[in-house]
Amino acid sequence: MTSAKRHAANQRNARRSSGPKTDQGKRRSSVNAMQHGLTIPVESSSWAPHQQSIETLLESEGMETSQARDLALCILNYERNLHNQRERYLNSQTPAQHKPEHAARYLKRAANQLIKQCKGLIN
Repeated sequence: MTSAKRHAANQRNARRSSGPKTDQGKRRSSVNAMQHGLTIPVESSSWAPHQQSIETLLESEGMETSQARDLALCILNYERNLHNQRERYLNSQTPAQHKPEHAARYLKRAANQLIKQCKGLIN
């Protein structure tokens, strides 16, 4: 939880941020989410071929079909996020200040998201 003071500071900063001003900046920012491909559904991504085999494995362990599908999607989302973070922070020419420490933070965030998504599936 953020403190009231931190929340107020965040609100003030958000009001000052108005986004890109030039046409070039607006065009560039409009495709930010598409650069890494994580906004594309798993079913339409290069990870799609793995979905059926994971679902089959989960169903063989006694999971219902809908639960197996949801969990397979969670797993694949996590794996592609993990792959993206590795490529971005560990295998690229990213400046030294953005390498392992920042990669660990983003990978931890991805793992926490996977856990949150999957909590309701395995009860």
